[in-house]
Amino acid sequence: LLSDKDRHVKAKAAGALQSLAVDEDNQKKIKALGAIPLVTKLLSSRTPEVQSNAAGCLHNLAVNDEEAQRMVADSGAVPPLVNLINTASPDLQAKAAATIWSIAGVEDNRRRIMEAGGIPSLVKVLSGKSTDAQTKASGAIRCLTMSAFTRPEFERTGAVPHLVALLSSGHQELTINAAGALENL
Repeated sequence: LLSDKDRHVKAKAAGALQSLAVDEDNQKKIKALGAIPLVTKLLSSRTPEVQSNAAGCLHNLAVNDEEAQRMVADSGAVPPLVNLINTASPDLQAKAAATIWSIAGVEDNRRRIMEAGGIPSLVKVLSGKSTDAQTKASGAIRCLTMSAFTRPEFERTGAVPHLVALLSSGHQELTINAAGALENL
């Protein structure tokens, strides 16, 4: 169904996998069936619902699972996720940033994210209007800044003033992420 020609079928299939991927047993089955590369292909769909569900599925698979984090990055997901962060859609920005955040626990993935242009893209989201997208982007930034090799890129892109501004956002998770990123920098 993920390869169906009908975009509505793809959207529903990716949405179903996104929901199923919340459960640990289902995560194992989805990984074992080799669905990650198929879901990754959907990130490049022209249909926002398909893209959103695919990003959400990959996020759910990768959260707290280092093997899945590596599998998602190895499937080629990083460049299309960065492309989604660069869209005008706050939903797609949030979903893609959440997925970047969930795979950034692996240092090799942090390098891939940086090389794909993810750092300036995430920094740009910080000045947007969507609190959800800002929260996910700041979480990804917090994780990315754990590696010393990413820090000069954050300084070059002017992340610090944006992160400082978010400290007074009034949203707890956003404030915690911004403070954590600043501490790492």
